[in-house]
Amino acid sequence: MSMLCERDTNHNTEADNVNAIVDDWRNGAMQVFGATTRFVRYLEVFEEFDRGNNKLDRQNLRQALNHMKIFPTRSQIYSMLKCGSECSERDTDDFITFGEFCVFASDLEEHYEKSSALNHSCEIPNAADPRFHHSTTQRPRSSSSIPKFKVFLGGSCNPTTWRKDIAIPMLEEYNLSYYNPQVESWSHELIAIEDDAKERAELLLFVIDSSTRSVASLVEAAYLSGGGRPLVLVMKGLPTEVDNERISENELKDLKHSHAFLCDMVERQWCPIFEDLKIALHCAAKVLHQGLHMSQLTSEDRAQPVKHPTLKVGDKLRQIREVFDEFDRDSRSRISLSNAFLAIRAVTGKDLAFPAYDQIVASCAESGDKTDLDFNEFCCLVTEYKHYEPPPTSKGAFSRLVSSIYRWLSTFTIQSVPREVVQLKTDVFLGGTCLDTTWREEIAIPCLERHGLSYFNPKVADWSMSNIALEAIAKDTSLYLLFVISATSRGIASMIEVAHYVGQGRKVVLCIQHMKHGLCVYGEKLTERAITDYNRARSYLADLTERRGLALYDDIQETIDALVQKLQMEHTRQT
Repeated sequence: MSMLCERDTNHNTEADNVNAIVDDWRNGAMQVFGATTRFVRYLEVFEEFDRGNNKLDRQNLRQALNHMKIFPTRSQIYSMLKCGSECSERDTDDFITFGEFCVFASDLEEHYEKSSALNHSCEIPNAADPRFHHSTTQRPRSSSSIPKFKVFLGGSCNPTTWRKDIAIPMLEEYNLSYYNPQVESWSHELIAIEDDAKERAELLLFVIDSSTRSVASLVEAAYLSGGGRPLVLVMKGLPTEVDNERISENELKDLKHSHAFLCDMVERQWCPIFEDLKIALHCAAKVLHQGLHMSQLTSEDRAQPVKHPTLKVGDKLRQIREVFDEFDRDSRSRISLSNAFLAIRAVTGKDLAFPAYDQIVASCAESGDKTDLDFNEFCCLVTEYKHYEPPPTSKGAFSRLVSSIYRWLSTFTIQSVPREVVQLKTDVFLGGTCLDTTWREEIAIPCLERHGLSYFNPKVADWSMSNIALEAIAKDTSLYLLFVISATSRGIASMIEVAHYVGQGRKVVLCIQHMKHGLCVYGEKLTERAITDYNRARSYLADLTERRGLALYDDIQETIDALVQKLQMEHTRQT
């Protein structure tokens, strides 16, 4: 019999539950408070994946949530870690505690249940969505004699050999036709032929290998995912050396950010990201042979499923922290047990009696212990109270206490029900190069303010991976997306973003400046090979932008002037 079943058998009465809670309190284990946090699943799952460290890091957190049939995106995981660090006032954001895990898991489970009840399968993007329709201004399809086939083998090319060594033999074994764009000598004229091949393919396999920068492939994959194309993306890791040139720490950081942006965009289409090419090919074959959507792949396929990728995480934990701080009157980062129950009423809106309250108070009176909780313990108690329903005959001293102060509590300044976040639309998102640039402060913002136009500025002093989700919301609520790819930075992540939103058919205004040889970034001189790679990606981005009928600029002031004119026309039409 499993440990969970044993616990359920041994603790299936209210009295046993109370006794276990009091025992935990006496032993100093004040993290767990009842049937939900202890006996149902949270503690058992946490202890299975915490490796005895009483905390979950990024990898273990995702594994623990997956075990509970919760499938967050990478950016949602980063957001949880960052939020936990901020709310618990830790210096590090590389783990979460048990109390924080309880809040995140219960909040996500509740959202999953609501979505399932409402049958929100329509959230999954598909090519029929109007925002994925291709512009009629695209380059006409080539008149080449390329036959229709199943898989386009995109991604990293020379000097990689993954196509002939692994992909092609496996596709032939699965009886799937393919198009291989890898040639000995690539030229710009091949773009049209490759575009035609991509249009004819039923599925696009893109492998970002760790032996090349693959910047143009990153941009290309972002564009195709934005267009809702069936995409199997394999991320093999970051390069440490390209063409016998060592990748610097600064460039590696830029590449890491760019990979994170691409993964987030693909996962927002409900598509899993792969690290193993053979597993990806197996899943591609299953999708094609069975007519599945990529989101229908499961853990049994050895895929990493993604569900509800646009769900914003962290609001509940922040709300709990706000309430905790209100009752932490002397700023000790602890609140009394009696205040904790008042705070729970403010968080949940519930007027319930906690079963072990009287016993804990009596126990503390005997031992001289203080009845107070830190934030982690309070999170556990909130989670328990969220689910706990007392028996109809349960009448405790605290129940009478709550009843007597109900009227006072109803006038409390903190909202008893979580407030709905109202997302206000802005005129423009100021995307693009941040490093060593002042175009936002000196050109864009003054011009926008002069014309009474609103904006969102993503430039921050201390950027982290958790910003990806926040910026995605800001882009979704902006009328126009402005991107400046300056000549003074690599601009990888920005090019990936642009390509994705161009693929979606969003209103994009774009300025692209090519890098000049001899350029220094972060005080490091870029090699000729590096500049060639980054300029090739700029050329690819410029080409696909023009094919979608979008204006392209290379002067920042001219770009801002064009943006203002477009926005003024939009406002005129709306009035």
